[in-house]
Amino acid sequence: MNASPAPALPGGVTLATPDLDAARAFYADLLGWTYAAPAGPHPARAGATAAYAGGTPAAELEPAAAPARWWTVLAAGDVEAVRAAAGRSGARLDGDDVHDPLGGSFRLRAGTDLVAPGPGRPSWYEYMTTAPADADRFHADALGLRASTPPGAPDDSYALLLAAGRPVAGRLALPPPLAGLLPTGWMVYFAVADPDDVAGRAQGLGGRLLVPPRDVATGRVAALADPAGAVFTVIRPAPAPA
Repeated sequence: MNASPAPALPGGVTLATPDLDAARAFYADLLGWTYAAPAGPHPARAGATAAYAGGTPAAELEPAAAPARWWTVLAAGDVEAVRAAAGRSGARLDGDDVHDPLGGSFRLRAGTDLVAPGPGRPSWYEYMTTAPADADRFHADALGLRASTPPGAPDDSYALLLAAGRPVAGRLALPPPLAGLLPTGWMVYFAVADPDDVAGRAQGLGGRLLVPPRDVATGRVAALADPAGAVFTVIRPAPAPA
Protein backbone atom coordinates (compact mmCIF):
# COMPACT_ATOMS: atom_id res chain seq x y z
CA MET A 1 0.00 0.00 0.00
CA ASN A 2 1.53 3.31 -1.10
CA ALA A 3 0.95 6.38 1.06
CA SER A 4 -0.54 9.50 -0.44
CA PRO A 5 2.03 12.19 -1.29
CA ALA A 6 2.29 15.51 0.50
CA PRO A 7 -0.57 17.70 -0.73
CA ALA A 8 -0.42 19.30 -4.17
CA LEU A 9 -2.10 22.69 -3.88
CA PRO A 10 -3.94 24.71 -6.54
CA GLY A 11 -1.51 27.56 -7.03
CA GLY A 12 -2.19 29.31 -10.31
CA VAL A 13 -3.62 29.06 -13.81
CA THR A 14 -2.46 29.06 -17.41
CA LEU A 15 -4.61 29.91 -20.41
CA ALA A 16 -3.79 27.88 -23.53
CA THR A 17 -5.38 29.62 -26.51
CA PRO A 18 -5.09 29.69 -30.31
CA ASP A 19 -5.26 33.52 -30.44
CA LEU A 20 -2.99 34.99 -27.81
CA ASP A 21 -3.44 38.61 -28.92
CA ALA A 22 -7.25 38.36 -28.78
CA ALA A 23 -7.08 36.73 -25.34
CA ARG A 24 -4.77 39.44 -24.03
CA ALA A 25 -7.19 42.12 -25.20
CA PHE A 26 -10.26 40.35 -23.78
CA TYR A 27 -8.87 39.84 -20.29
CA ALA A 28 -7.26 43.29 -20.20
CA ASP A 29 -10.69 44.82 -20.82
CA LEU A 30 -12.55 42.41 -18.55
CA LEU A 31 -10.22 42.03 -15.56
CA GLY A 32 -7.82 44.93 -16.01
CA TRP A 33 -4.80 42.74 -16.70
CA THR A 34 -1.45 44.04 -17.86
CA TYR A 35 1.25 41.87 -19.38
CA ALA A 36 4.99 41.24 -19.27
CA ALA A 37 7.45 38.49 -20.06
CA PRO A 38 7.19 35.58 -17.57
CA ALA A 39 9.62 35.77 -14.67
CA GLY A 40 10.48 33.45 -11.82
CA PRO A 41 12.01 30.04 -11.24
CA HIS A 42 9.62 28.07 -13.45
CA PRO A 43 10.48 27.97 -17.17
CA ALA A 44 7.72 29.34 -19.38
CA ARG A 45 6.56 27.64 -22.57
CA ALA A 46 7.49 29.24 -25.88
CA GLY A 47 5.52 32.39 -26.58
CA ALA A 48 4.03 32.62 -23.08
CA THR A 49 3.19 35.91 -21.42
CA ALA A 50 2.51 36.73 -17.78
CA ALA A 51 -0.65 38.58 -16.70
CA TYR A 52 -0.78 40.93 -13.73
CA ALA A 53 -3.74 42.37 -11.81
CA GLY A 54 -2.88 45.48 -9.86
CA GLY A 55 0.80 44.68 -10.31
CA THR A 56 0.46 41.22 -8.74
CA PRO A 57 0.88 38.00 -10.81
CA ALA A 58 -2.50 36.64 -11.90
CA ALA A 59 -1.98 34.06 -14.67
CA GLU A 60 0.09 32.95 -17.62
CA LEU A 61 -1.13 32.85 -21.21
CA GLU A 62 0.41 30.69 -23.89
CA PRO A 63 -0.27 29.98 -27.55
CA ALA A 64 -1.77 26.54 -28.23
CA ALA A 65 -3.96 24.75 -30.73
CA ALA A 66 -7.73 24.92 -30.26
CA PRO A 67 -9.72 24.31 -28.16
CA ALA A 68 -8.81 27.08 -25.75
CA ARG A 69 -8.79 26.11 -22.09
CA TRP A 70 -7.80 27.24 -18.63
CA TRP A 71 -5.36 24.90 -16.87
CA THR A 72 -5.22 24.86 -13.09
CA VAL A 73 -1.62 24.50 -11.95
CA LEU A 74 -0.96 22.45 -8.80
CA ALA A 75 2.17 23.20 -6.81
CA ALA A 76 3.91 20.28 -5.11
CA GLY A 77 7.03 19.97 -3.04
CA ASP A 78 7.74 16.57 -4.60
CA VAL A 79 6.42 16.53 -8.16
CA GLU A 80 7.69 13.03 -8.90
CA ALA A 81 5.86 11.58 -5.90
CA VAL A 82 2.63 13.23 -7.07
CA ARG A 83 3.15 12.00 -10.64
CA ALA A 84 3.73 8.47 -9.40
CA ALA A 85 0.66 8.57 -7.16
CA ALA A 86 -1.47 9.99 -10.00
CA GLY A 87 -0.28 7.25 -12.32
CA ARG A 88 -1.13 4.55 -9.77
CA SER A 89 -4.58 6.13 -9.48
CA GLY A 90 -5.27 5.84 -13.21
CA ALA A 91 -4.06 9.19 -14.57
CA ARG A 92 -2.34 9.60 -17.94
CA LEU A 93 0.88 11.59 -17.69
CA ASP A 94 2.16 13.86 -20.46
CA GLY A 95 5.12 15.87 -19.26
CA ASP A 96 3.82 18.22 -16.58
CA ASP A 97 0.24 17.70 -17.81
CA VAL A 98 -1.81 15.16 -15.86
CA HIS A 99 -5.05 13.78 -17.30
CA ASP A 100 -7.06 12.17 -14.53
CA PRO A 101 -9.30 9.11 -15.08
CA LEU A 102 -12.47 11.21 -14.68
CA GLY A 103 -11.94 13.50 -17.66
CA GLY A 104 -10.22 16.38 -15.89
CA SER A 105 -6.69 17.68 -16.33
CA PHE A 106 -4.19 19.80 -14.43
CA ARG A 107 -0.56 20.82 -14.56
CA LEU A 108 2.08 20.11 -11.95
CA ARG A 109 4.70 22.60 -10.84
CA ALA A 110 7.55 22.12 -8.41
CA GLY A 111 7.63 24.35 -5.36
CA THR A 112 5.23 25.93 -2.92
CA ASP A 113 4.68 29.40 -4.46
CA LEU A 114 0.96 30.12 -4.91
CA VAL A 115 -0.75 32.99 -6.71
CA ALA A 116 -2.09 35.34 -4.06
CA PRO A 117 -5.90 35.64 -4.19
CA GLY A 118 -7.32 39.09 -4.82
CA PRO A 119 -9.16 41.28 -7.35
CA GLY A 120 -8.67 40.04 -10.90
CA ARG A 121 -6.71 37.03 -9.68
CA PRO A 122 -7.53 33.36 -9.05
CA SER A 123 -9.21 33.28 -5.65
CA TRP A 124 -10.79 29.83 -5.55
CA TYR A 125 -10.66 26.53 -7.44
CA GLU A 126 -13.27 23.79 -7.77
CA TYR A 127 -13.29 20.38 -9.34
CA MET A 128 -16.48 19.82 -11.38
CA THR A 129 -17.59 16.20 -11.79
CA THR A 130 -20.50 13.84 -12.31
CA ALA A 131 -18.68 11.14 -10.30
CA PRO A 132 -18.02 12.77 -6.91
CA ALA A 133 -17.02 9.63 -5.00
CA ASP A 134 -14.46 8.67 -7.66
CA ALA A 135 -13.15 12.24 -7.77
CA ASP A 136 -12.75 12.35 -3.99
CA ARG A 137 -10.86 9.06 -4.05
CA PHE A 138 -8.49 10.26 -6.80
CA HIS A 139 -7.76 13.57 -5.11
CA ALA A 140 -7.02 11.85 -1.81
CA ASP A 141 -4.82 9.13 -3.30
CA ALA A 142 -3.03 11.22 -5.95
CA LEU A 143 -2.94 14.73 -4.51
CA GLY A 144 -3.23 14.25 -0.76
CA LEU A 145 -6.44 16.34 -0.67
CA ARG A 146 -9.23 15.00 1.53
CA ALA A 147 -12.88 15.72 0.79
CA SER A 148 -15.01 17.03 3.65
CA THR A 149 -18.68 17.98 3.50
CA PRO A 150 -19.20 21.45 5.03
CA PRO A 151 -21.07 21.51 8.36
CA GLY A 152 -24.80 21.86 7.86
CA ALA A 153 -24.73 20.82 4.19
CA PRO A 154 -27.86 18.88 3.19
CA ASP A 155 -25.86 16.28 1.24
CA ASP A 156 -22.40 15.59 -0.19
CA SER A 157 -22.98 17.23 -3.57
CA TYR A 158 -20.46 19.87 -2.51
CA ALA A 159 -17.29 19.14 -0.57
CA LEU A 160 -14.23 21.06 0.49
CA LEU A 161 -10.83 19.63 -0.41
CA LEU A 162 -8.58 19.89 2.62
CA ALA A 163 -4.80 19.97 2.97
CA ALA A 164 -3.61 19.63 6.57
CA GLY A 165 -7.17 20.34 7.65
CA ARG A 166 -7.39 23.62 5.69
CA PRO A 167 -9.75 24.14 2.71
CA VAL A 168 -7.75 24.75 -0.47
CA ALA A 169 -10.39 23.97 -3.12
CA GLY A 170 -13.89 22.62 -3.60
CA ARG A 171 -15.51 19.69 -5.35
CA LEU A 172 -18.91 20.11 -6.98
CA ALA A 173 -21.14 17.27 -8.17
CA LEU A 174 -22.60 18.76 -11.34
CA PRO A 175 -26.40 18.49 -11.51
CA PRO A 176 -27.83 17.63 -14.96
CA PRO A 177 -28.42 21.24 -16.12
CA LEU A 178 -24.84 22.30 -15.30
CA ALA A 179 -23.30 19.05 -16.55
CA GLY A 180 -24.34 20.05 -20.05
CA LEU A 181 -22.83 23.52 -19.75
CA LEU A 182 -19.61 23.21 -17.75
CA PRO A 183 -16.67 20.94 -18.51
CA THR A 184 -15.52 18.22 -16.15
CA GLY A 185 -12.38 19.10 -14.25
CA TRP A 186 -10.80 22.07 -12.51
CA MET A 187 -12.54 25.45 -12.63
CA VAL A 188 -10.80 28.70 -11.76
CA TYR A 189 -12.69 31.50 -9.98
CA PHE A 190 -11.42 35.06 -10.56
CA ALA A 191 -12.36 37.55 -7.85
CA VAL A 192 -14.29 40.62 -9.03
CA ALA A 193 -16.27 43.34 -7.28
CA ASP A 194 -19.45 42.91 -9.34
CA PRO A 195 -20.06 39.57 -11.13
CA ASP A 196 -23.23 40.94 -12.77
CA ASP A 197 -21.31 43.81 -14.36
CA VAL A 198 -18.47 41.53 -15.48
CA ALA A 199 -20.91 39.03 -16.98
CA GLY A 200 -22.54 41.78 -19.03
CA ARG A 201 -19.24 43.23 -20.21
CA ALA A 202 -17.87 39.79 -21.11
CA GLN A 203 -20.71 39.29 -23.58
CA GLY A 204 -20.07 42.71 -25.08
CA LEU A 205 -16.43 41.70 -25.58
CA GLY A 206 -17.33 38.52 -27.47
CA GLY A 207 -17.54 36.09 -24.56
CA ARG A 208 -20.50 33.89 -23.63
CA LEU A 209 -22.54 33.69 -20.44
CA LEU A 210 -22.87 30.02 -19.43
CA VAL A 211 -24.38 30.33 -15.95
CA PRO A 212 -26.03 33.66 -15.06
CA PRO A 213 -24.97 35.46 -11.88
CA ARG A 214 -26.32 33.79 -8.75
CA ASP A 215 -25.63 33.56 -5.04
CA VAL A 216 -23.99 30.41 -3.66
CA ALA A 217 -22.42 29.54 -0.32
CA THR A 218 -19.02 30.87 -1.38
CA GLY A 219 -20.29 34.18 -2.80
CA ARG A 220 -21.93 35.53 -5.95
CA VAL A 221 -20.74 33.80 -9.12
CA ALA A 222 -21.19 33.69 -12.89
CA ALA A 223 -19.68 31.16 -15.30
CA LEU A 224 -18.35 32.51 -18.61
CA ALA A 225 -16.49 31.45 -21.74
CA ASP A 226 -14.02 33.77 -23.45
CA PRO A 227 -14.24 34.37 -27.23
CA ALA A 228 -12.11 31.27 -27.93
CA GLY A 229 -14.21 29.07 -25.63
CA ALA A 230 -12.06 28.84 -22.48
CA VAL A 231 -14.40 28.49 -19.47
CA PHE A 232 -13.91 30.32 -16.18
CA THR A 233 -15.96 31.71 -13.30
CA VAL A 234 -15.99 35.12 -11.67
CA ILE A 235 -16.82 35.45 -7.99
CA ARG A 236 -17.47 38.11 -5.40
CA PRO A 237 -16.39 36.07 -2.38
CA ALA A 238 -18.79 35.86 0.53
CA PRO A 239 -17.68 37.84 3.60
CA ALA A 240 -15.62 35.83 6.06
CA PRO A 241 -17.57 34.75 9.17
CA ALA A 242 -17.23 37.17 12.04
